[in-house]
Amino acid sequence: MAASSRGFAAFKQQSSFRLPSSLRAALFGPREQVFQPDAIHQSRNFSSSILRRYQYPKSTLNKPSSFISSDPVLRQVVQTRQPVVLYEAPKSKWYYWKVYGLAAIWIGTGAYSIKFQEDVKDIPDLAFFVRPTYVVVGLSFIAIGCYVCSAPTNRMRSLEVVPSMMGGPMQLRMAVKQAPWSKERIIYTNLGGATISEKCQPMAIELQEAERARRQSVWQDMENMNILSKAWEGSARWMHQKWTSFFLKFKFAVLRFGIAKVEVQGEKWKIDCSGYLLENGKAVDRIIPEE
Repeated sequence: MAASSRGFAAFKQQSSFRLPSSLRAALFGPREQVFQPDAIHQSRNFSSSILRRYQYPKSTLNKPSSFISSDPVLRQVVQTRQPVVLYEAPKSKWYYWKVYGLAAIWIGTGAYSIKFQEDVKDIPDLAFFVRPTYVVVGLSFIAIGCYVCSAPTNRMRSLEVVPSMMGGPMQLRMAVKQAPWSKERIIYTNLGGATISEKCQPMAIELQEAERARRQSVWQDMENMNILSKAWEGSARWMHQKWTSFFLKFKFAVLRFGIAKVEVQGEKWKIDCSGYLLENGKAVDRIIPEE
């Protein structure tokens, strides 16, 4: 009996050397406990932590953000579920005629200046710098005309805040045109997805003040003056008014004062602050961050 047990032990030892290590551990190693409550408890804690990590907070689902609740325009959109217009471009049927007419004058003058240098080339004893000067002046006039032509491009016709659709966030809706003859496009972007080059309210106030000064009567508050003093003061006021109006028009046209650019989706669109602006531009400044 002892010999048979020794033989079985030897057989067991020899076969164990032939088996892989994983099988030897499974067959002849000590058995582990099948039921491990600590491991189950740890796995439950791990799975619950993962669920908590990817779970949306209840405050963001049920309560509006403080920014929306503090802004009167956004609060109105939430309550009424209707769009609110922030900006509308000025409506002037003569705008394009004025712009392209002025551009044609500049370009035509430049072209005539370049042509005129050919007419004077046969003049004897002509200074060497005369013809190049006409060419430089002509090219400068043409460049100014092309710059004027770019004024009506990339214009925004309207800007609105629209309510959320199908549970999504509130959005900005923009009606834009790349050129006067191109088809109008509608662009949607989330709040915070657009930036503006500068504040609209200061420019809108200055434009309104310039328009008020241009329309103001030069004979105001002169009822107690005699005819000679009234004529002298009125003519001085008239000259000052016309000069100021010319300077402001030059500033607005050449320096493009009163134009703010909204950048969205990599494109820039112009807002003309002489048009309609809700709260005199304050609403746009609040909702769209400055660059």
